[in-house]
Amino acid sequence: MPRTKRTSGRAGAISGAAVLIMAVALTAPATAGGPGGGPAGENPYPNAVHAPALPPSAAVPAPAPGTAANGGGRVPIVGGHNATQAPPFITALYKGGRFACTASLVAAHWVLTADHCIGGSLSVRVGSLQRESGGQTANVTQQVSEPSGSDIALLRIDKDIQAQYPTLGGPGDAATGTRERVYGYGYTRSDWSQLSEVLKYSEGTIYDSRCNVLGATLCIENDGDTAGGDSGGPMLTDSGRLIGTCTAGNKPTDGSGFGAYSDITRYRSWIDRTIGQ
Repeated sequence: MPRTKRTSGRAGAISGAAVLIMAVALTAPATAGGPGGGPAGENPYPNAVHAPALPPSAAVPAPAPGTAANGGGRVPIVGGHNATQAPPFITALYKGGRFACTASLVAAHWVLTADHCIGGSLSVRVGSLQRESGGQTANVTQQVSEPSGSDIALLRIDKDIQAQYPTLGGPGDAATGTRERVYGYGYTRSDWSQLSEVLKYSEGTIYDSRCNVLGATLCIENDGDTAGGDSGGPMLTDSGRLIGTCTAGNKPTDGSGFGAYSDITRYRSWIDRTIGQ
């Protein structure tokens, strides 16, 4: 059955062509049937793409540490709010020394992020409002993809970082209608350009917990749009439970507050086993 049409600002989020910004992928896969999907061959989210800051082949240099890259104060999570205090677990993920994604420290030496963010030489910065300065830094020594093929990965880092880790959500925490907040260091403009130095967040609701966008099943409608660089970033409930990691956003963003998040509550057994190592 086709997904029920919503009478909200999200209408524009499901129009336009999609291009997957991954070096090895040329087109966004259709969402064919299944929960939240339409008939075979119909893609109800044709504008949704994976949301790292840079495709693996990009040759754009990172800003020097401590310098702003926001081109006049624009903000990531296009719209949204400035974070005035960084969650102690918030993590910026770098690939080859360049900012790539957002992530979360979930144990002393484990970081949770999106699987499409990993590969190559990775390092992290934990607990800072600033994308390129502050916090604690570490190198990634092991990259572990969730074995069933979800867009979730765990990264072992080379030293223990003591912080207040988020409580991981369980069954029922990621239902349709759940109020949530998401964080990210992503792009500042609707066309996915201009990274900001400052952590941002947006708030809203899971309007569909079975939406199936590039494998992610938590679709949100917030007061800011998910953009490149927000990939891997956390989704938290009002009570502070971590329930999702960012997989996709609309490119270009359209003011609808759309984002698609992978439901980590479905993979708690694997997460618990891995971070217990």
